[in-house]
Order: sequence, then structure tokens, then C-alpha cells
Amino acid sequence: MANLICDWFKNPVTCVVLAAGKGTRAYPATLEMPKVILPVHGEPGIKRVVEFWKQFSDDFIFVVGYKKEMVMEYISTLPIKARFVEQKELKGIAHAVFQVKEMVTDNFIVVLGDCLCKGEFSFPAAMSQGVGVWKTDNPDAIKQSYSIEIKDNRIARVVEKPKALINDLCGMGYYFFTSTVFEHIPKTPPSSLRNEVEITNVIQRMINAGMPVAPVTFSGKYINITYEKDVERFGS
Repeated sequence: MANLICDWFKNPVTCVVLAAGKGTRAYPATLEMPKVILPVHGEPGIKRVVEFWKQFSDDFIFVVGYKKEMVMEYISTLPIKARFVEQKELKGIAHAVFQVKEMVTDNFIVVLGDCLCKGEFSFPAAMSQGVGVWKTDNPDAIKQSYSIEIKDNRIARVVEKPKALINDLCGMGYYFFTSTVFEHIPKTPPSSLRNEVEITNVIQRMINAGMPVAPVTFSGKYINITYEKDVERFGS
């Protein structure tokens, strides 16, 4: 069980799954269904997400928005403890995370509902906060996500959707936060990229403030479903 992996899991943690988006780039012709419940090789993507992350938590919070009733109805059929909160305005990941401020205690996981993986994480023995990191030979994966620079076993820099690659380390849509993140989200200005508060900028602000953010390295398959072809690359 996860509580044996490292001290960060010494108390039960909540898994927050962000499932509010539309997904127009991935499935522009099928928007009668929310992106997270569209099929990935025969099963709704959100089912695959839950099946992986339930090894770390038995308490799930789903941030819902677009066609929330359909998402909630499907999730209610899964054998998990589920709570829901609505993101009434789709203003990005950091805004979505802020919606759970009053619902979590200290340590909690944030998972993007359109990010799928098969494999294992390597957790540092001592960790305050962490970010999933995946080594890849696919530069497009990094450019669609964010780049990670590591120094002295800590994350030193994160770059959202980099035009020039720093290295072969891809930042994943998985975050291991403490409640201190809620202090930094309101203080982080919107980016020029999308006029949203980027979660990567929040993390960089925390790093700049001297807070240690650990790389939680992942071995295996990973995909952030941005376009329909991404599903095929992930495999069944």
C-alpha cells in the first residue's frame, strides 16, 4: 500500500481528479460526451485513471464542469468513495485545484483526468511536495506538457509548453501537494499563454520561495490525451 512507500503517505491522502474540461482538440466531433468518459480502447478514460490511482487512495474528489451530470453519473457506478465539486468557470488547472481548498486536509494528490499511465512511481523517502516526472524520447510529449529541470534531487525549474527543450524530462499531469499550495495559487499572476494561472507557474513560485519540490520519477507508459491520435500511441 502507498503508506509504506514513503513518509508522505503516513496518513491517508485524498486523490483529486480534474474532470471538468471539454476536450475539443482531442474529440471535436463527439462533444455530446465529456472528454473523460470517452472510450480509450473500449473503456472510459476516467475508469482507467481511477483503477491506477486507487492503489494510493480510497478517497476521491472529482472536479467536474462540462456536462457534469454525465460525469457524476458514470463515476457513481465505480466501486470507490467519490465526492464532487464544480468548477463553474473553466479557468485552468490551478483554478480547478483551488476549488478543493476546503475539502482536503494536508497531503493530497492531483491527477488530470485525461492523463493515463501504466507503470510505477519512485517516491523519495522524504518528500514535502512532488511532481510526476517521466523520461521520454518523444519531444512532442514535452512540448505539449511542460519541461523539468532537476538539481540536487530537487526540481529547480518548470517550463510550460517549452519551445526549446531543456532535456528529455517531461512533467506529468500528476502532483503531490500539501495544503500550502493554496497560499500560492492566488498570488500567482495569469500567464500570457492562456490568461490563466498556470499550475507550473504556481509550482515555480513555490520553488522560488525556497520550498522543496521533489521529482517523483515514473517508469512505464504515459500519455496526456491532447489529440485523438494520442490514444493510439498509448496502446490498449
